Amino acid sequence: MGPIAFERAESRVVVRNPLRGFAPEEQRVEVRRDPLLGGTSVLNPFLASKAGFFGENDRPFIARLAAESAASCVFCGGALERRTAMYPEDLVPGGRIARGEATLLPNLFALGAYHPLVVLSRAHFLELDDFTPALLADGLGLAREFLRRVHARDRQAPYAFVGANYLLPAGASIVHPHLQMLVTPLPYTRHERLLDACRGHHEQHGGSLLDDLAAEEERLGARFIGRRGGWRWVAAFAPQGCNEILAVHETAGDFAEIDEGEVHELAAGVAAVLGAYARIGLLCFNYALFSVRRDVAAPGFRLFFRIVSRQNLSPAYRNDDYYLQKLLDADLVVTPPEELARQMRAAW
Repeated sequence: MGPIAFERAESRVVVRNPLRGFAPEEQRVEVRRDPLLGGTSVLNPFLASKAGFFGENDRPFIARLAAESAASCVFCGGALERRTAMYPEDLVPGGRIARGEATLLPNLFALGAYHPLVVLSRAHFLELDDFTPALLADGLGLAREFLRRVHARDRQAPYAFVGANYLLPAGASIVHPHLQMLVTPLPYTRHERLLDACRGHHEQHGGSLLDDLAAEEERLGARFIGRRGGWRWVAAFAPQGCNEILAVHETAGDFAEIDEGEVHELAAGVAAVLGAYARIGLLCFNYALFSVRRDVAAPGFRLFFRIVSRQNLSPAYRNDDYYLQKLLDADLVVTPPEELARQMRAAW
């Protein structure tokens, strides 16, 4: 096993707090470096009590939002069949795939070569405790089935990503619970950085960077949460988002290759994290699953899952990104740079 470095630097900061009559107050600030990709995170426990930083869920507002948005939701009831897109028959016979309450269909506004959506539930709004393992397994199972179809059809799209945005602060444009999948010829930024890190670790130390991280966290115990099937779950050492939890599969790197049991174990882990978020008082989240087809994967790459919480939902929620930016380090471009340059030149 190659070395896994857990770097941190702690500082003590003294301020005279005007809220306490300018009495001296000491705060502890800690900067940590992500052992996978080197990004830094800043921890200050005092921020947990900062008024309005995360905010409380506004239950009357949420109830009103759920009721009003359900009236025009394209994923609710018969509207799903009448108003959502369908795939060509040669890719998905019948245009859509269904399992349990879940339905897979194409995104009208694609962000990759293949970009399906999976509507998870008949219910328009779910509390986090309502994301059951069975519900999540049906949705993730459809994503895996679609990925298998793409692998069999298109050898030029080996990189896959499954992501979710739940509710407005997480970047969701639709309240109705759903997940998304991107299958692409090129890996997006964080995906590529992860593959490069796995490749470099294997060349220098042998083995798998992701597996070594999970094994070291399990050995240390402080952030290790537990195992579910072949998945090991840990709290991120240097979180790249609030309340970040990671999962690494012991052997597989291609989501299309894992069996039904491992899909259910992943779903059970996600449901457990969401249940814990609910007990903390959270509601909104993003998650990401990184996958690569075996023949092009970096040595030692493993299926890698991340989930983070977002600001709670109230009329004054804030948001400036969703899974694409938050978890893939890729940004969404609406205006082609060439068109932007044309517009700029016209005003120059």
